[in-house]
Amino acid sequence: MLTAAALAVLLSAATLTPASTAPTCRDVAVPVTMPLAGTQTVAGSLCWAGAKPSPTVQILLAGATYNRSYWDFPYRPDTYSYVRRATAAGYTTLALDRPGTGASSHPVGALLTNATEASAVHQVVNAARLGKLGSAFTRVLLAGHSYGSVVAWYEAATYADVDALLTTGMAHEVQPAAAIPVATSLIPAPPDPTYLTTRPGSRNVFWHGPHDDPAVIAADEAAKDTVTTSELADTLVAQGNDTTAGITVPVLVAEGQQDLAYAAALPHEAGHYPKSPCVDTYQLPDAGHDLNLAPHAPDWFAKALNWADRVLGTAGAPPRC
Repeated sequence: MLTAAALAVLLSAATLTPASTAPTCRDVAVPVTMPLAGTQTVAGSLCWAGAKPSPTVQILLAGATYNRSYWDFPYRPDTYSYVRRATAAGYTTLALDRPGTGASSHPVGALLTNATEASAVHQVVNAARLGKLGSAFTRVLLAGHSYGSVVAWYEAATYADVDALLTTGMAHEVQPAAAIPVATSLIPAPPDPTYLTTRPGSRNVFWHGPHDDPAVIAADEAAKDTVTTSELADTLVAQGNDTTAGITVPVLVAEGQQDLAYAAALPHEAGHYPKSPCVDTYQLPDAGHDLNLAPHAPDWFAKALNWADRVLGTAGAPPRC
């Protein structure tokens, strides 16, 4: 027989949107102006649970050789889709195809740099705040993975238009040995020789941990995208400069425990954000470079969303570091 307390818990849980419920999503296309490239389009998926989008949006940037599907993974989305978890928690999400990926415009690869992509994302943030996506969003969390984190660094530092910054799979102190598996896995992606993708069957060498589900790796292979030579070069530039010293919002930095490039850097990363009011760090056990695709991805999603609730505030609770 249920006690009154147990019944109250069950009734409360029944009012929550389960992560297994697919959110409402619609495609968006935001016109942006990029230096030398002129007018381009940034495409994405705007998703929410319930009757209408919530006023807090998480703008999600994928990394090198990925597009928006990294954040809303098509295989077993109940486990591997951050979008499903975030929308179930009451957030609106806007997962973007960075310029040069997915359904976004593909300008000449040399024009895709930290600065030009940050400018494009800034214009998307403006569109979100001004209601040009159908709803006006009052709070914006910018999240990045891998090279998407580099773009997020530049956007947040240059334009100071977001309320919180979440970065994964990126840090300032990279392990040089990681360059070998990455470099040997990349091949040209015609017709532009500056666009690269991964050699078939090579994604488990760097992107995945040793215990990732083979079906996840296969789905990742099927959904893979591109990276440009200029983006790879600019990643090294970003890791060596002090761009993040200009970031003044709360920051969460997360790495996989088995990330060959960045796991060892996590203890030192907070020092690269001297003006942030608070910098949290998190390491996901048994995860490679791709935290979202690791066996314990839901643990990481829970950490990210609890942190977002804290630094952005929820109904009845003010933001706090």
